Amino acid sequence: MNRRSFIAQAAATSVAMVTGPNQRASSALASSEAASPDEGDLKARWQKLDNEIRKWWDGDLARADEEAIIADAEPPKPGDKWKYSTPKSLLFLPFPYTTGGGSVASFPEIYGWDTAFSNLALLEHDRADIVRWNILDQLSMIQRFGKVLNGNRTFYKTRGQTPLLGWSVENYLKIRKDDDEIAMTAYPLLEREYVEYWNGPAHSTPVGLSTCRDGGKDTDDTSLELASEAEALDYTPIFGGEIRNCVPILTNTALVRQANTLNALAERFGWKEKAARWKKEADDRAERINKYCWGEAEGFYFEYDYVKKTRLPYYSLDGFWPLWAGIASKSQAKRVVDHLPLFDRPYGLTFTDKDYPGIHPQFKALEWAYPEAWPPIQIIVGQALARYGYEDLERSISRKYIANVVTTWEKTGQIWERYNGVTGSHDVPVERDPPQPLHGFSSASAVVVGRMAFN
Repeated sequence: MNRRSFIAQAAATSVAMVTGPNQRASSALASSEAASPDEGDLKARWQKLDNEIRKWWDGDLARADEEAIIADAEPPKPGDKWKYSTPKSLLFLPFPYTTGGGSVASFPEIYGWDTAFSNLALLEHDRADIVRWNILDQLSMIQRFGKVLNGNRTFYKTRGQTPLLGWSVENYLKIRKDDDEIAMTAYPLLEREYVEYWNGPAHSTPVGLSTCRDGGKDTDDTSLELASEAEALDYTPIFGGEIRNCVPILTNTALVRQANTLNALAERFGWKEKAARWKKEADDRAERINKYCWGEAEGFYFEYDYVKKTRLPYYSLDGFWPLWAGIASKSQAKRVVDHLPLFDRPYGLTFTDKDYPGIHPQFKALEWAYPEAWPPIQIIVGQALARYGYEDLERSISRKYIANVVTTWEKTGQIWERYNGVTGSHDVPVERDPPQPLHGFSSASAVVVGRMAFN
């Protein structure tokens, strides 16, 4: 989800790799090299952090009303270390929203990807009021632009982001069951985004799954190849350097979930034919994901290159998204879970099993790769494990990650954009910029993964 594609790529020259490729684990989960913290002590320390995060949400809210847009025309003030967003670029939104960075960092926008994870934590903290605003703001983007934008900036108008708004609507309506206004507003707009954007000409493929494609032009800062990759994640090796030739697992499993949300909304209002159509759409997409992305010999899900007609050879945590969406069989899920040792490290799950060099040669390191333990993907994998009955593993991996988050917070006074799953702390290889203090999905991971750890 490239939040920084507009930053000069010259920043990539300040790179320092902190570790080499890891060796794949063979059978059991990789043993932790870190001292195992006392469970009771760690839980108490985490609860202290959780209570602090409860106090942050109101301060993390931003506005994109007329007053905010006028203020956005001013250049950053001296000392605004983390304010990267270009002045005069803010797009109007009707309600307050949680930003990617919160009150401590850059990224003062509402992001398509980040917000879904923030919404999970907000619901845990009984802040459905803020979740409702976030949902309405993102629905207003679909109404205006045909998609949930990467972020509410003019330079993001050319692309969307992993379609997780349906998931947020699903989660919100579990809490606010009687909110027919949200349900009725969401249905036609989620349908429009699904049909016209994610299955429109720019995103459809011959295999019946969706690709990612930025609708802009090459710029001095970012090529369309990279900008398109940012519609799924920030830069990563797993798409082989050209996501437009792939049907990303996370994008398509999120669309399965969106189709299921549309099915549930149609059933809510008694629209039987529409409900049946969406049920079939979800099932058909799930079947295609299993057809093209499942590697029977390996027992794992891989990204599929529909141009070369082959699965790409990169092991990543994206292989757990089909479990998150519930489209894997029990036997498939078991085989995927058997690969967890490839990623399980003393301080969290690394996004890839090892370093895959040379995908984007302009960078000496890629952010969505080994050894980085990204906050949102810890949530996805934890939910995937729980869905198939692997609660013990969910707790085990969650405690490693939470121990690092809590310890780093105690040492630095901050939670961070990303962490090092191998060596601990937030000291990670630098692609373009070092990790920043962050609330947003990092707050969400502390709240949600902490509950997984001590369930």
